[in-house]
This record gives sequence, structure tokens and C-alpha cells, in this order.
Amino acid sequence: MQIITKNWDKINPLDISSYIRQRGYEALQKVIRGWTLEQVVAEIKKSGLRGRGGAGFPTGEKWELAAKTKADQKYFICNFDESEPGVYKDRTIAEKNPHQILEGLLIGAYAIGAKRAFICINGHYEKSAEILKIALEQAREKEFSGKGILGSAIDIEVKIFEGAGAYICGEETALLNTIEGKRGEPRLKPPYPPVSGLFGKPTVVNNAETLSNIPYIIKRGAKTFSQIGSSISPGTKLFVLEGAVKNKGIFEAPLGISVQELIFNSIYGGGLTSGKEFWFAQIGGASGRLMPKNKLDQPLIYGNCEYPLSCGSILVVDKSVDIKEMLFSWASFFHRESCGKCVPCREGTYRLWEIAKRLKNNDSKGCDQKNIEDILWTLSNTSFCPFGNFAAIAWGDAIKMFRKEIFN
Repeated sequence: MQIITKNWDKINPLDISSYIRQRGYEALQKVIRGWTLEQVVAEIKKSGLRGRGGAGFPTGEKWELAAKTKADQKYFICNFDESEPGVYKDRTIAEKNPHQILEGLLIGAYAIGAKRAFICINGHYEKSAEILKIALEQAREKEFSGKGILGSAIDIEVKIFEGAGAYICGEETALLNTIEGKRGEPRLKPPYPPVSGLFGKPTVVNNAETLSNIPYIIKRGAKTFSQIGSSISPGTKLFVLEGAVKNKGIFEAPLGISVQELIFNSIYGGGLTSGKEFWFAQIGGASGRLMPKNKLDQPLIYGNCEYPLSCGSILVVDKSVDIKEMLFSWASFFHRESCGKCVPCREGTYRLWEIAKRLKNNDSKGCDQKNIEDILWTLSNTSFCPFGNFAAIAWGDAIKMFRKEIFN
């Protein structure tokens, strides 16, 4: 089943007419010319679509809250920060079919009554940014965005904001701060962005992949979408398969699929690389949990589950990999990317990095095991935002699963 990748080989990302030939912008025309704001929000709620950026929050509920909040100005933001190591799904959508993102963004802005929208893109994605700028200009020429969309009285101005590419700015309130010209660090919640977001106004922040599902839902209906994949979190997902698999890259599959099928089915991973023996899979990027072989039948969904799906990255690790090198890699990333706002995260990620460096060099101290446990608890329970917990997740699993290999 394909929703997002269906037309990738039929569309020229630099030519809007190729998107229109594949029924592009039909969904936008449908809502602008015949649907109320309330009808659009209700349809997205009925679809069961959840955010594809990591948290998996119900998209319709977020839209509804912003739509019901009264204000003289509202904003809609596409979160295109995508700074997780080894994840490039949003970048690929933009480079294959940028209008899919833009159409979803415009429908979302209309649904909450926003007249201004932003695509906030990772500053390292120069090619993607150029493609999106061309797409936006072509959409304006066709009256799909800007003033008087499709001859109506509806105005939605879209701007592209290029960030610095910091991981923390994928957190929605840190992203809002960067647009406002402030330091990229998270805000205290509540209030949540749909109530008080950009410049204190109601704001919806949705991931690029999330928005790419919107045109399909409007055209085919919420009921059709809700019957795809898992009843808990319907639809498809873009999975990034990397590591010791034969077929690496992006694969679209229904939510609810198991890691076992993603790795070993010939239409996805195709099995392990010749000569490699499976050790574990990391689910959801550098902040993801480590899944052992006896858990590979677990379904990949958003919601309550043992192994959160997050961004959809699956790193397959074989037994030739040095776990100490991985610990150092995780610690280095989170130490580098911590915004420094709170002491537990700023100091905790640094101390973890120091210990990881000693472990890698086989020069650990006797107190390191106890200190790791203390640091992981502190990161998970006292950090200002989820970043601290993210830094501790993979380490916590690694210590439980591979204590002998780490401290031997």
C-alpha cells in the first residue's frame, strides 16, 4: 500500500504540472470550494492520523484545539528540521514530491483559520530548500497559495524558514523560538502551541510526512485511510532501513507491520547482509530502544507500545559491531546537541560522554557502572524537556542487555 511514495517516479519535483496531472491540489480545491473549517478538522480526526515526527500525537486533536482557540492571528508550521542521525525521509519527500507537503500545509492552515504558514527546514538541506522555493513560487502562480486562493477570499501566505540544523529545534517550542529570533531551546508547557505558540498566537506544528498524508485523506476519505494499517494508528509509514540489511533505504509500509517483516521480507530489507548475524535493532533513531531477536514480532505503531516507533528509523546491528563504539557515538551526539538550558541534561550528557570515551579506550574506572546508573536516572527524570530522556534510552537498554560486553 502506497500513499506518500505512490507517484514519486511520475513527478518532476521542479514542475507543478506533473503533480497536477496526478490529481495534485484536488484536495485543496475540494476544501476551499466546498468544505467548512469544521468539516476539514472533523475529517482528519476521523481518519485517526497521528503525527509522523516522533511523538505520534493525534493530528486532528491538535488542529481542533487551534481551530477553537480565538485569536486575531494564527500560524501553521511544517516541521522539516529532521536532525536525527540516519533519518532522511522528509528530505526525500521534498526532493521527490514537494507539492505533496505544500498541499497538506495549505489544507491545515485553512482548517485552523491561519493566514500565515511556515516551512521550517533544516539549514543543511540546501537542495530540498531550493526545490521547495521553486514549488512555492509555482503554487503562487497557480493561485494555490498567497492572496485569494483559487479566486476565493482566503489568504494563506507561506514562507520558508531555514534553521541552523540543531537537533533540539525539532522540538516544537524550540522551533518556535528560532523563528522568533530567540535561542533554540524548549519552552515550558503548558501552554501548548495550539493555544499559545508563535508570538503567543495559536500555532499548529506538524511534521512534513504527517502533512503529506492530508491530500490522500481529503480525496479518498477518512474511512478509507482509517482502514489501512493498525486500528490504533492507521495509515502507512516511511521506514528508513539501515545497517546490516541487504536493501537499505526508505520503504513505505502499513503501520502495524513487524520489524521481522521489515528486515526479512524481500520487498523491504531482504534479509541480513551475507555473513552477518543479527544482534539487535534500534527503533526510532539515536534516541530509540534496542530490540532483541525475540522481540522482532512486535508491531510498529504509534501509541502505547513497548518499542516506540518515533521517526521510523530501523538500524539493524550485527554481532561484528563494537557496542562500546555505539555508546560513544550516542553519547557524542547528545552531548553535542544539548541546548544547555537545564543542568541535568547539560552536565549529564557531558558526564556520559566522558565515561563513554573511557569505555571505548578500555580505560574505565571502578565507579563508572554506578555513575552511569545515576546519570541515566537523572537524565530521564529531571531534565526540562524530553531530550534528556532521549539521551538515556539506548544507553539504558544497552546496559541491561550487554553489561558483560561493556564492562568486561
